[in-house]
Amino acid sequence: MFDGQVVTVTGAASGLGSAIARAFALAGASVVVIDRDAVAGHRFVAALASEAPVAPTFFAADVRSAESVGETFREITAQVGAVRVHVNSAGVREIAHSLDLAPADWENVIGIDLTGTFYCCQAAGRIMRDSGRGGSIVNISSVSGLIGQARRAAYTAAKHGVVGLTKAMAKDLAAFGIRVNVVCPGTIRTPLTEAYFADDNYVRSVNASVPQGRLGDPSDIADAVLFLAGDKARHITGVALPVDGGWLAEKAYVTDTGPGQSSSAFYQTHSTVAAERADPAEPTP
Repeated sequence: MFDGQVVTVTGAASGLGSAIARAFALAGASVVVIDRDAVAGHRFVAALASEAPVAPTFFAADVRSAESVGETFREITAQVGAVRVHVNSAGVREIAHSLDLAPADWENVIGIDLTGTFYCCQAAGRIMRDSGRGGSIVNISSVSGLIGQARRAAYTAAKHGVVGLTKAMAKDLAAFGIRVNVVCPGTIRTPLTEAYFADDNYVRSVNASVPQGRLGDPSDIADAVLFLAGDKARHITGVALPVDGGWLAEKAYVTDTGPGQSSSAFYQTHSTVAAERADPAEPTP
């Protein structure tokens, strides 16, 4: 499906990013894992090489830096080839009341989730344009990019920004044969969200809020990304696709006064910035 195509994935050393990178690798792509954690990145690439038709490669980059992103994509082009598909999955989040959010935490979340997404879209888009073959960019936002969430001011702002950025760049890049779409995951079980699942009440309340009756799996997101990146989505661009088991469609919401009360207490006692290279959707508060 992606045989011979160079596919770059940011935040791919773990979580959603690693699931997405693995799916592309098993589909025959020449996958480039991009992450700021070199140890985790090399470990993941080594493990993936044993099952992928084409051995993946790793490049370290800090997506907050335009210089780092630009240099990394130049090296990828020289060593691996011109990018045909790019996925922005690097991300962090904060858990804090809006009035208590520290400036440094705001800047970190916006810098990685939104600014970093723009820098990578720009770098990959230029390569696709210059190659004359077009390409596909898939960003990872969240259901938080389509609604407002308490104690998520920076995360919600960044993820809304990613949706808007996607739509704007889809229009700018269409003339070059480049499609730009965004996936908005619901609650996905990843290393970043694992702590929430120790709370049985939380798991039951979130499952009950999803029409399909279950939380998402990283493979659910990877499958959606591969669809949007592939030829079967050739007439789709500028789309924000929720992958949430119908949670947004039903407008269900776990509130502080409803079944999610125990999870709200969890948030209040964990007001820190939590980082993951592959950004999941936030559990609904």
